[in-house]
Amino acid sequence: MMNMKDISSDVNPAKVSEIKPVEVPKEIGENKNSYTDAPKEIGEISAKAQDIPQEIGENNNLQPNTVYEVDGEKHYTDDNGEVYRVDNDLVADNSYEINGYKYETDDQGRIVSAEGKLQVKDHDSYRKIKDTKSEIGKGDEKETDDRGHIIGDQFNGSNGMENIVAQDSALNQREYKDLENQLAKEVNSGKDVHMRVDLNYPGDSYRPGSFLVSYSINGEEFVKVFSNDPRGEVK
Repeated sequence: MMNMKDISSDVNPAKVSEIKPVEVPKEIGENKNSYTDAPKEIGEISAKAQDIPQEIGENNNLQPNTVYEVDGEKHYTDDNGEVYRVDNDLVADNSYEINGYKYETDDQGRIVSAEGKLQVKDHDSYRKIKDTKSEIGKGDEKETDDRGHIIGDQFNGSNGMENIVAQDSALNQREYKDLENQLAKEVNSGKDVHMRVDLNYPGDSYRPGSFLVSYSINGEEFVKVFSNDPRGEVK
């Protein structure tokens, strides 16, 4: 039986003694996005996030937004109590929900989409980003990159690698920020604003090459494309 404990500091701990072991199915089945339905072996692409434990609890009986330690590895759960991250890797071929926003990853554990209704931030201060640029970019980040939010902090976007990518600083602090500020005015005026970001990657890189941003304001739809070409630091 694995050694499993809740190591979160800001949520109520799970009753680990009530968690019953469940055997991971050998076949992935119809629901490829279910954490417990993931195959024991995923292939050569595997990172730690794909080495899913066989015993994680019956029906993912875990507390939402919690960090568990399982055999020395940190497992992070989303709004629904589903594991979306193991140590410094996002679970591959997965969907998860953080702060009400929905995300999807590809077979390398890269974020390929994020979407949701933009909301007013529930805190006044800027929350420090948890992960380093190298942990997020996995060696593909540029010196002039920022750790850029996909869903902005001002919209209650989370501050971990589940919502952060290597983004050129000029893009992050200018064009992308300008759009966020524009949408924030609409949200604060009481309008219904939805946003979806599709991320495109060159080859096997963990650094996005471009962002396709689709958004609607009270049902009126707009699309913008941002290139993530390195342009240098913002002074």
